[in-house]
Amino acid sequence: MTAALPRRVRWTILGGAALFLLVVALVAGTLIEQGRRSAIHEAELNATRFVSGAESAINRNLLSIDILLASMDEVLNLSNLVAEWIDVDQSARLMRASDSQNLLVSQLALLTPQGKVLVSSERDSLNPPLQIPDGFLDEVLQQPVSTLTISAPFTSFASSEPALYMARSIKLADNSKVIALAEVRVPLLAMILEQGVAIPGLEITLERADGQLLCSVPPNATLTGTRLAPPLSEQMASQQIRHAPARLSQLPAILVSRPTLYNNIAVAASVPIGSALKEWQQDRIGILIIAALIALMIVAAAALTLRHLGRLAQARSQILDGKAQLEATLDAMPDSLLELDLEGWYFSSHAPHPTLLGQAPGLFSNGRVRDHLPAAVASTIEDALREAHASGWSSGRQFVLQHGAEVTWFELSVARKNVNPGEAPRFIVISRDITASKTAAQEIEQLAFYDPLTRLPNRRLLMDRLQQALASSARSGRLGAMMFMDLDHFKTINDSLGHDVGDNLLRQVAERLRACVREADTVARLGGDEFVVMLEDLDMPAPNAAAQIELIGEKILAALNKPYQVGPHSLASTPSIGVALFLGHEESVDDLLKKADIAMYQAKMSGRNAIRFYDPRMQAAIAARTSLEKDLRAALDQQQFLLLYQAQVTYDGKIVGAEVLIRWQHPVRGMVSPMEFIPLAEETGQILPMGQWVLETACQQLKAWENIPAFQALEIAVNVSARQFRATDFVQQIARTLQTTAANPGRLKLELTESLVLDDVVDTVGKMDQLKALGVRFSMDDFGTGQSSLAYLTQLPLDQLKIDQSFVRNIGVKATDGIIIQTIIGLASRLGMEVIAEGVETPEQREFLRDNGCTICQGYLLGRPVPLDQFERSLG
Repeated sequence: MTAALPRRVRWTILGGAALFLLVVALVAGTLIEQGRRSAIHEAELNATRFVSGAESAINRNLLSIDILLASMDEVLNLSNLVAEWIDVDQSARLMRASDSQNLLVSQLALLTPQGKVLVSSERDSLNPPLQIPDGFLDEVLQQPVSTLTISAPFTSFASSEPALYMARSIKLADNSKVIALAEVRVPLLAMILEQGVAIPGLEITLERADGQLLCSVPPNATLTGTRLAPPLSEQMASQQIRHAPARLSQLPAILVSRPTLYNNIAVAASVPIGSALKEWQQDRIGILIIAALIALMIVAAAALTLRHLGRLAQARSQILDGKAQLEATLDAMPDSLLELDLEGWYFSSHAPHPTLLGQAPGLFSNGRVRDHLPAAVASTIEDALREAHASGWSSGRQFVLQHGAEVTWFELSVARKNVNPGEAPRFIVISRDITASKTAAQEIEQLAFYDPLTRLPNRRLLMDRLQQALASSARSGRLGAMMFMDLDHFKTINDSLGHDVGDNLLRQVAERLRACVREADTVARLGGDEFVVMLEDLDMPAPNAAAQIELIGEKILAALNKPYQVGPHSLASTPSIGVALFLGHEESVDDLLKKADIAMYQAKMSGRNAIRFYDPRMQAAIAARTSLEKDLRAALDQQQFLLLYQAQVTYDGKIVGAEVLIRWQHPVRGMVSPMEFIPLAEETGQILPMGQWVLETACQQLKAWENIPAFQALEIAVNVSARQFRATDFVQQIARTLQTTAANPGRLKLELTESLVLDDVVDTVGKMDQLKALGVRFSMDDFGTGQSSLAYLTQLPLDQLKIDQSFVRNIGVKATDGIIIQTIIGLASRLGMEVIAEGVETPEQREFLRDNGCTICQGYLLGRPVPLDQFERSLG
């Protein structure tokens, strides 16, 4: 027999068991109470976050409708009209265009204070199906300041759905008022309130301060329009979480409300206590079961083991359920979640965004972000990883992806993950689609910074761009100009033919101004018939800039002098233009505008339809340029041009040809630099007769050399300008010149620039093929300085590539330029072309070119440009 335990031991064991049971009971009670508080707190946080999001969403949409209604004044020009002058058809079209930009609005209407429809966005704009609640129009008109007023809910005739009217008053030219009214579909408001968020038992209401229910989720047709008790006035003022009856079901609930931008409208969210505690009730059962198991463990060790093993299995099941719930929650998120290391290597992901997958289908399986995403996007992500590595967090970096025709914007949030000591850093990356907010921001920018009539930048955007232009001018040291223009006698057109005709004329003026300037320049409308053109990065020095401005001004004058067709009217309108130059921050924005305005009035006083500079010295510069242009036109007839010949020499010193260079020997000015008269000739068209003279002279010289054995094999290279080459009869001119001079076409080499070729490759190849058929040879001038492409090199029938002197000059200075030269030589060799280098000035440059296979050179080391007789003497 087993001896009985001593009573003292037995009571000790029983006492210990009782003590453990008491501890278990206390712990279980504490956990249950803490769980209940945590569940309530979590529900309160969810309700608060949800209400904040709903408030932001409803504010954005109410504000968009408010802006839409307020903009009716400007869109329809109501402040300058009376009710009888409103053009119904045009106004209806404008209202339909505005209506289509806001999905919440099913129709727009303009009403008299008596409720008569003046115009509507409906097709039958004078008989739209409206049912205005009693007293609503009076409420709109009684507002001391025109603000958005919202009606009681009603059932729309058009959609048979609950709807609201939102309206505000607009003052006409005779101080009478009309009412701009929008019909808003309540189901769409409900979708905005809901935000796609699923919170068990959640009830959402959009109410007035007096409790009138405007909209709810879930919908409740019985309560919509009624006054809920108690009203939200006190709750709106305190904005605190309350435990009170739910607004719809009246169940005990957590109630949170927030006022909107419109003070008498509030959003309320109610989460029933029962729904908030549903998971806690399950957890409470689990805690009690665990406590019971521990009690059984104390009573019997064997039962404890069995119960313990059972509870382990149950605990694993609960963990799996929790993981599944977590994954379901992540799947419901609209964001992509990645785990990356510092180098951008991928480890795991969850809920990837479909657009991101479409752009980079392999991103979530292997490799780095740089292997699957565009370089710019990958760099943005890697920069965010480095920032998070340094500070622990990175947010706000954005990138854009294009999937087909769809453009999607994303914003990154990166957090550094805690890892064990010695492990490589890891990061959690969340990529959020922000396309909608980007689009909304662009719409807001359009309203804030652009003129609604002409779509040109308004005064505010012009001031901002002018500040940037001043800063850019200060950095670059280049001039800019402000061209201020006013339409002559525009008021007469506006007053006699009406504002619609005047507005149409202003839109046509805006389009013509856009077509007259460069893409980088700014065309803005200050208001009325005043426009501004801001020019940047002008030619230097100042006289050249003034000449460039004058050319643009003359172009604008010519464009705006053409007749305007506005309906049945053919109108004439001219501008008066004033110009003020700027350099850096020498003058303020306001001073620049004043000077341009003064110059504009000088143009008006001079007879209108003119351009005037504020600085008289610019007028002197323009006069000097005009004089030079006049002399240039006479130079060809008076035989003031001469040709210089610069030798092209092989590596063993043999002269194989020459490039002819035009010079101008002016009888008074002396030798005029080509840098001064060649651009002027291009602008004025004089380059065409000059180029023809050079071609004829070169061909005559080739013919003369045919009778001299020492000169028979020489080639002459002639530079061809873009304007000359693009002439429709260029090929015929070359053919006629060769025929009349009887020169050997195989000794004539035409030099073309890369920019000329790339301007229209198809036209270039066609003309080159025709001239090649005659025997003419071609050289690509300044090769390597433009947008070189192997694609066009293989298409063009070139005989020679000419290495630009900028690369030759850097031989022995920049290793990269030497590599470029070697590449060009190798490329020419493989394509079966000759190669020639220009600008050779030192023996070292010539030796490098010879060692790398460039057999022909040209430059001061081998011979300067000289007259014909001196060039022939150099040949012996």
